[in-house]
Parts: sequence; structure tokens; C-alpha cells
Amino acid sequence: MVMPDLGILNPLFKDDSITEVMINDTRNVFIEKAGKLVASGLKVPTHEDLLKIVKNITESGGRQLTNERPYADLTLPDGSRVNIIVPPLTVGGAAVTIRRFPKRRPSADDLMANHTFDQRLGYFLNVCVVGRRNILVSGGTGSGKTTLLNLFCQFVPRSERLVTIEDTPEIFIQHENSVRMVSRPRDGSATPIDARELVANALRMRPDRIILGECRRGEAFDMLQAMNTGHDGSMTTLHANSPREALYRLETLVSMAGVDLPLSAMRKYIASSIDMIVQIRRFRSGARKITHVTEVTGMEGETILLQDIFELKSEEDGVAKALGFVPTFLKDLQEMGVQIGNDYFG
Repeated sequence: MVMPDLGILNPLFKDDSITEVMINDTRNVFIEKAGKLVASGLKVPTHEDLLKIVKNITESGGRQLTNERPYADLTLPDGSRVNIIVPPLTVGGAAVTIRRFPKRRPSADDLMANHTFDQRLGYFLNVCVVGRRNILVSGGTGSGKTTLLNLFCQFVPRSERLVTIEDTPEIFIQHENSVRMVSRPRDGSATPIDARELVANALRMRPDRIILGECRRGEAFDMLQAMNTGHDGSMTTLHANSPREALYRLETLVSMAGVDLPLSAMRKYIASSIDMIVQIRRFRSGARKITHVTEVTGMEGETILLQDIFELKSEEDGVAKALGFVPTFLKDLQEMGVQIGNDYFG
């Protein structure tokens, strides 16, 4: 498919180092480059020019903005993710946010070169994926959660069947035995199909693992069910600023599923489903680093117990370091043939 005409934005799409493009109506255009937001020096000349860009984008994605739904999420032919919102929900004109993705997905070597993690932590994450741990990737907006999830998918053995579920397609995997599913929002007369329905359908597709791009609503409960019913090694992401906050947010999302569970029962369910939380953060410098690799070890009373295996205390420390605590699931990994010993965490 051919990229639509993006007017003054066209030159920005020739620079692969630009990872985000943000049109703030006709006032200015900001970009993200090397992890930092900066003014591009461009601005859309008139509201008519801005509406033309919006129209070209929506038509290329087969979408339509209406008075009933004056916003949309869609994907450009090059894989970029776009959000558009227009008056009356905005004041001053349309706002367009475009998340761009590299043509080549970052490898483990790329992320180590960027000091997201080092070889020691990278190997541990690899064996946790191969060893079928259920992993929750947590972080703020633009912190690199999806980049990590893509990397973890690269670690999955090719013999396993994967099903991915997203609102907009961002996970790219090379497995031959895999299916990518995308939810369908309300658009005209089309019946919306949300992530909850797709998770339910995925369970009938004989997956070894289910990969949910992001937990945003009640699908969190369905994902926990999948993790608890033989789909070990499933993974997802959510927005939170620490492993403990990630659990609190997960509780909130599960409650949105309309399931009548006491808080203690909900927490037991979460503790039995999630094996590990990987926390990633974008620092002021623009660097994206894993700050915590935290094991969920069980319950004490009504509290979910956490144990940090790796931690980055400050950006100046470089990368997250082992704290000396041996994961309780290490024996399980060893029985699966994973080569890693207790001394690895010393």
C-alpha cells in the first residue's frame, strides 16, 4: 500500500530517527527524536491544510470521522500508529499523534548497546521466556513496553503457536505458526469487537501462548484466566510506574470486567497468574532502561508478595543489577533444561 500525502509532514517520514510526530492544530508540530520531545520548526499553514492531512490519513485507513465519533485510531501503510481527534472534542483544531516504529525491530544486541539492559539480565529474560514464565511488562507512556514485548516474542521457541491480540497492530513476530488479531472499534454500522472477545476466541485456537498488546480494560481478567489455564508463557503490558503500582492497576482493570470477586480472592488470582513483572522507564535524558525485574512470590494475608531480582537504583548506575535473590521458580527452569545456576544472581 502507498503512504498517503501528509503535506508538510512528508519530509519527517524520511528520517528514521524520528519516533513520534505530533500536530498541535495549526500552532506547531513536535517530534520525538532520541527519546526527547523537540519542536520540529514546522507548522500546518491553515486549518484547510490540516483537514486535508486528516482526510488523507483516514481514507488510507478506511476510517471516517463523524459528529458521533470525532476521533479514531488507525495504522498507516508503513505500520505507524495514528490517533486523530477533531472538534468539538478539541479546541483550536484537529490534533494528530503519529507513533512511528523502526523498519527493523530492535534486537537484544541493539537494546544492550543502548544500555536498556546488559548481557546478564538479557540472558535471564531470555530463559524466563523460554521457561514459560507469565510476564507483565509495566511502564509509562513511550517507555518502550511494546519494544520489550516484541523482543520477548523473538525469544519464544519456533515450535510454539502464538496468538497476538491488539487494538492497533504493533507486535511483529516471525513465527510461522502464529495468528495476529486486531480489535474492531465502533465505526459506522460495523459491530465493535473488543479485546475481551478476541481473548475468548483465542482460547479456542489452540495457542501455546497468548500475547495481549496492552491491558486497558476488562480483558485483563480474561488474560489472567488464560495464564491460569495452561497457557504458560503468556505476556502482556500495562501502564504503571512501578511493579507494585502495576498490581494495583491490574486490580482496577480486573474489576472493570464486572466479575464479583472479593479483593482477597482477586489478589490471589493475580498472584497465581503473574510470575514476573518487568518495569521499564524513560528517563529525562531520553534513555529507556529496565529498572526492575520483580518476581511475584505469593501471598501473605491479603498482600501480594514481590521480590526484586534485578534493580536499577539510578540512571547513573548504567543498567539493572542482580540483588542476590534467587527466583523461587529457578528449579522449575532448571528442570526444563535451562542452563542457569543459583550463583548467577550473586
